[in-house]
Amino acid sequence: MVQVAATGALVVIVVLVVLDVADRTIKIMKKELNDRFVTLTLTNMCNLNCTYCYEVNKSNRKMSFETAKSIIDSEFQNGIEKDLFLHFSLFGGEPFLEFDLICKIVDYIEKNYSNYHKYNIDITTNGTLVHGEVQEWLKEHKKAVYCALSLDGTKEMHDTNRSNSFDKIDLDFFLSMYPKQSIKMTISQETLPKLAEGVIYCSEKGFDIFCNLAYGIDWSNKDNISILNNQLAILIDYYLNNPDVKPCSMLSDQIFQLGMDYPNSNVKKWCATGDKMASYDTDGKKYPCQFFMPLSCGEEKSKKAKEFEFYDEIPVDLLDEKCRNCIVNRACPTCYGSNYVSTGSLYKKEDNYCILTKNILFARSFFHAKLWELGRLKLSEDDEQALLRSIILIQENLGDI
Repeated sequence: MVQVAATGALVVIVVLVVLDVADRTIKIMKKELNDRFVTLTLTNMCNLNCTYCYEVNKSNRKMSFETAKSIIDSEFQNGIEKDLFLHFSLFGGEPFLEFDLICKIVDYIEKNYSNYHKYNIDITTNGTLVHGEVQEWLKEHKKAVYCALSLDGTKEMHDTNRSNSFDKIDLDFFLSMYPKQSIKMTISQETLPKLAEGVIYCSEKGFDIFCNLAYGIDWSNKDNISILNNQLAILIDYYLNNPDVKPCSMLSDQIFQLGMDYPNSNVKKWCATGDKMASYDTDGKKYPCQFFMPLSCGEEKSKKAKEFEFYDEIPVDLLDEKCRNCIVNRACPTCYGSNYVSTGSLYKKEDNYCILTKNILFARSFFHAKLWELGRLKLSEDDEQALLRSIILIQENLGDI
């Protein structure tokens, strides 16, 4: 089995290649994305009770069609004026509890904004209500609406996390309607020992996989580190022996930015929270993202969240000291909302989650190094050199975590 550790031979090979171009200036290619992400929380209710759910203040509140229409008109007016691509996400709770409202919203957008082609609509669902009439409606609106499914691995894993709901989901429908769709897989402490099994199961079913460790739960058990490393080693072995299988996001996300020569010491914001994102609660009030709504963090914290300034490039001085001095801060998948809920600061990560994230990044560097060694990466020359620098940086600095 592959061991998630840096081997001497591997590091020497990479060092020789990088030193050969040490005087090369790596240029950063900035792609300006003119996108805006708009979330409409249709209901604060859910028909499940997932173990790791960050929406801890559920209620029977729901959005009215008039409120939804007002938000849609405002966002389209702004989008048309600024030539934005609008990504609408219909969210909850479980949004299909408000199926009639979904139908009205989609119908309204199609009737009033069909000439503005720069938009899409997705619905994030637990899948349990997607049957019968809902399936027929989704088939009729396949060109306009995409359904994003949360699926936490095997039946055993999913049922452990998500209220014994696996058998209530029509997986074949999702696979046929949205081939190679990317499912959202959340890993809890209880399902961590089955991480590799769950990812492989979903891959072989035909799903692409976006997976992450659950936010806001207790990760303090030190055994989690060795369990996570073992599971990542199994996955690396699997992907190296099955090159046609698309790796999950936990191992495939980019790290090459660590090896780039940045023009300043600022850190790029990891997501669109703030200036390019708006999450609307059921009453139409706007928040930076779902995590900052009263549904997730309570009334007091949500009020304070409106005072935050979100930088596209975060001044390093604002980061928590351990993050400020961390060599992987430019590749760390930071959730500012989760940080705020768990530590009270946008830029301070919970310590145990931080340690596990570093282990993931170390495993990812090893996996990328093996792919490069096998000639499986298709990169530009600059990106290749940046990747090799990143691998060395991670292996030399995180090898003792």
